[in-house]
Amino acid sequence: MLEDLVRQFVNEPWVDDPDFSRMEPVKTKYHVPGMPKRESDVVWKIPLRSGGAIYLLLLLEFESQVERWMIVRGVSYSCLLWLQLLHEGRIPAGGLLPPVFSAVLYNGDNPWLMPVRLHDLIGLPDDSPLWPFQPDGQFFLIDEGRYNKEDLDRRDSLSALVFKIEQCQDPEQLSALVSEVMAWFDRYPELAGLRSVLVVLFQNAIVAMTGEKVAEAKVSLDLLEVKSMLQTNMERWRENWQKEKQMEWKKEGESSVLLRQLHRRFTTLPSWVEPKVLNASLDLLREWTDRILDARSLEEIFGDEAQAAH
Repeated sequence: MLEDLVRQFVNEPWVDDPDFSRMEPVKTKYHVPGMPKRESDVVWKIPLRSGGAIYLLLLLEFESQVERWMIVRGVSYSCLLWLQLLHEGRIPAGGLLPPVFSAVLYNGDNPWLMPVRLHDLIGLPDDSPLWPFQPDGQFFLIDEGRYNKEDLDRRDSLSALVFKIEQCQDPEQLSALVSEVMAWFDRYPELAGLRSVLVVLFQNAIVAMTGEKVAEAKVSLDLLEVKSMLQTNMERWRENWQKEKQMEWKKEGESSVLLRQLHRRFTTLPSWVEPKVLNASLDLLREWTDRILDARSLEEIFGDEAQAAH
């Protein structure tokens, strides 16, 4: 799966050089004397056909919000990896540090708009003479949300199927995805051992959409059983999903109307107003909308909520 991810989504000229058949995982609990123990996400040592090896540091970001300081984490993990290799004597005296390739796999809902290079987070003007003394580094971003369905459909790739599962927001579409995954494994029977990984992803997707537990043991089901379960429960899940979506649409509509009315009534709004409106319940939005007819200030609309915001 790692080889597939790199070959499919890392568009760099060197990706044909690593020999993935000889790669090996690296212990990520760094025990460097004089420093606290730290642990990164995933590190692989991959020999290069041209000689030497590269260490692939894969940082997994499964949060709904982007992480502004991710590059700081990535650079610190690279340095810890080098210190660990030096401490273990795996770099000869007078030798050179092995290259590290840092990649961030992000599956959050919002697009990643934060810096991927440390240079962009250091507070110095471009012409500062201090730049030569600053550390630098960057990571390769794989933002799953930037690949649309048409792009993923063109790829005969297990990673693309994983992205499609994680992007799916409609339980009804999951059944078709199960069939697609089963067809992929029919074409690549030598990778059947990965079926259980996809089962877990489908189970997680079902739980995220429906809030229901689907199995006590995550790998107890097969893809066929997942498909049968989806077909059996689809009508009930569809109704629940549609009700939730309708509630979300109502809430978005009420928020939009209230914000327009507030802008028209008070012109300039404090920065706390919009997030408070967007995060409010439907009942509270309707109550605020009723108050706006007679209110002379934001305090009269939001009441205690306005005081709390200050």
